[in-house]
Amino acid sequence: MEPTTTLRLADKLRAQARAGNCATAEDAAPFTVSALRYRDAARCEREQALFGGPRIVAVSASLVSGACLPVDLPGRAALVVRGTDGVVRAFANACRHRGTRLVDKPCAAKALTCPYHAWTYDLTGKLVHVPHADSFPGIDLDTRALAPLPVTERDGLVWLGASDTDDLDCYLGPLGADVAALGLNQHVLWERSTTTRRCNWKLVVEAFLDGYHIRVLHRDSVYRFFLDAASLAEPVGPHIRAVTGRRALLEAPSDLASAGDLRQLATPSLLLFPSTVFVEHPDFLSIMTVHPLAPDVTAWEHLMLVPAARAHETEHWNKSWQLIEEGVFQREDLWVCEQAQRSIDAGAVDELLFGSLESPARWFHAAIDAAMRA
Repeated sequence: MEPTTTLRLADKLRAQARAGNCATAEDAAPFTVSALRYRDAARCEREQALFGGPRIVAVSASLVSGACLPVDLPGRAALVVRGTDGVVRAFANACRHRGTRLVDKPCAAKALTCPYHAWTYDLTGKLVHVPHADSFPGIDLDTRALAPLPVTERDGLVWLGASDTDDLDCYLGPLGADVAALGLNQHVLWERSTTTRRCNWKLVVEAFLDGYHIRVLHRDSVYRFFLDAASLAEPVGPHIRAVTGRRALLEAPSDLASAGDLRQLATPSLLLFPSTVFVEHPDFLSIMTVHPLAPDVTAWEHLMLVPAARAHETEHWNKSWQLIEEGVFQREDLWVCEQAQRSIDAGAVDELLFGSLESPARWFHAAIDAAMRA
């Protein structure tokens, strides 16, 4: 997050915490959400259309020359590659002959060869070899290059669905400065996790929008670092930025600007609508993305980025990964989302209630409704 923004939010959060006011936003008020939003198949299908915009699919440092990365999203089967010229390109992950998937898992290659009939493409997407080409009389094979998809590279990230930086500026709005301030060009990918969980995608996003649950759900993992129910958020268009108070915040100097690294005092986070969450831990960064496969099935991806200058600290980063991904995210956050989904699917609840400590969820649902109307 942009440093002056982090400072502003952290300073305000500390004042609220000292005054005993834990509301996450000025317009905080209890509200309810119908349980149908989390189990209706027709609604889920409409929500999947929200995922066609810019989407982070890779860290620049991990996409080396010759890298080929398949990306599967609702309505998109893409292949992202970095050519020998250093340029990142994206294509439909389908042979132009019989539509066979070209790449099924991340790999390195000099060319893309279809496993069905060996039609072969270079990393610019050009068709360079067709066995028995004379068996396609009247077909202009030069027009059978891979179908291109919009992709751009900025701020140390690869964004599928954006043709250029103007597209990203339009999508991110003021949040663009927050993403740029992360300095991801100086980070490397330490670990990547992908899994599916039995819950609606919105339950997962909501779990990252409040600090109300930290004392209970994360009691044995990270609560020892945080204040109870102390977070402050604000909407930025359809996106949301927030800070969550750490215990050191209350003991920090009165002038927070002189306190050094603010991530030691408050944890900044960003929600890039609809479902990408950045969390700035004290010394590394998590990027989580989810998308719906079905009303009760969510695909999860977590990228852990660490400073390139400290990438040699293997033991430290392995412990951080075990604590955050294997513990906090998988065994706590995603587990509890599955428990909520089980109750919803069983018809045990008609609505979900949100209090003043969970008000960012209101903005989230309002943004979904606005996007679906549009």
